[in-house]
Amino acid sequence: MTGQSFMIPPSATNSERVRSDMKVKLISFTQAGGILCRRLQRELNLLGFEAEGCCKYAVPELKLLTETIGTYTKRAFENGEAMVFIGAAGIAVRAIAPNIRSKDCDPPVLVIDEKGKYVIPILSGHLGGANRLAVRMAKILSAEPVITTATDIGGKFAVDVWAQDIGCHIANVENIRHISAAVLREEVIGLYSEFPVEGHVPAFLCESDKPAAGICISARYKQCFTHTLHLIPRQYVLGIGCRKDTPYEDMLDFVNSLLDRQGIQPFQLCAVASIDLKAREKALLQLSKYFKVPFCTFSPQELSQVPGCFTKSDFVEKTTGVDNVCERAAVKAGNGSLITGKCSHRGITAAIAINEWRCRFENTTGIFGS
Repeated sequence: MTGQSFMIPPSATNSERVRSDMKVKLISFTQAGGILCRRLQRELNLLGFEAEGCCKYAVPELKLLTETIGTYTKRAFENGEAMVFIGAAGIAVRAIAPNIRSKDCDPPVLVIDEKGKYVIPILSGHLGGANRLAVRMAKILSAEPVITTATDIGGKFAVDVWAQDIGCHIANVENIRHISAAVLREEVIGLYSEFPVEGHVPAFLCESDKPAAGICISARYKQCFTHTLHLIPRQYVLGIGCRKDTPYEDMLDFVNSLLDRQGIQPFQLCAVASIDLKAREKALLQLSKYFKVPFCTFSPQELSQVPGCFTKSDFVEKTTGVDNVCERAAVKAGNGSLITGKCSHRGITAAIAINEWRCRFENTTGIFGS
């Protein structure tokens, strides 16, 4: 797998920006639903999703659902996997109800009727990406996406979607409502940014502290407005190398200690990066899942071409084909600069790079655009 770009390409529309690495669980309850489930499983996997379909009845290519719907749903929620129920909405509501926690951690949940006419996101429409996934799946089925979030149906600025698109952590999700309400009332919203602002800033955003509701983009919290939505850029990349079968607990403790020493919060990470030899290393995969960031790997050739001065190791070069993994991977993944050089602990090496983050304005409306 080659390195991933952390800047959304300008050519991508909002509805296209659903994560294609998302794991999707499809569950159906009838033979007709199973046939639709199989079609979606095929199409989503072709698009790069990790889709797995199951049905209460035997359908070729689908897993047979042998456990209770509640147990299946609970495990999907614990793993942060998107869920698509093909059947009655009531079944989905009852299944997910005991597992719902908060809008910033719940996975996306959608419902599709077994004839494939309507695709309805019912949970985590913005932060989880259910709305965008609904639009994508509706295109596959030539169906109607039933979107109910006010900003989307009105083609308005969706601050939580925008925050994700520009690579920010929302520190106080409870204040999203103040921004959205101001947008729907067509009021001016304040904007304060400690980082450079690029692109065409919408007219309803004002770089002033006069509006009651506003957005503050900074590494540390500031009460800039009566109702402040605080966005923290994800601008750090963790480059890491390790011995084969390194215990995950050792790695997590080491990384958390390193972040703490540098005054970096886990939600400020935008990626974990390493060499492609470690693409299937269990501890690294678990680590990226824990931090909810992409795991990027690069070939020795790609890492060798990264410009800069790095800590060299003859042993590492002999073993991997490149003189340094953690530092080079950290810089390569985000096209940034090294702020923490190679640190070692029990066969684990790690380094941290920082990106030159900017507040970018492209398409700032809901999933359907303006």
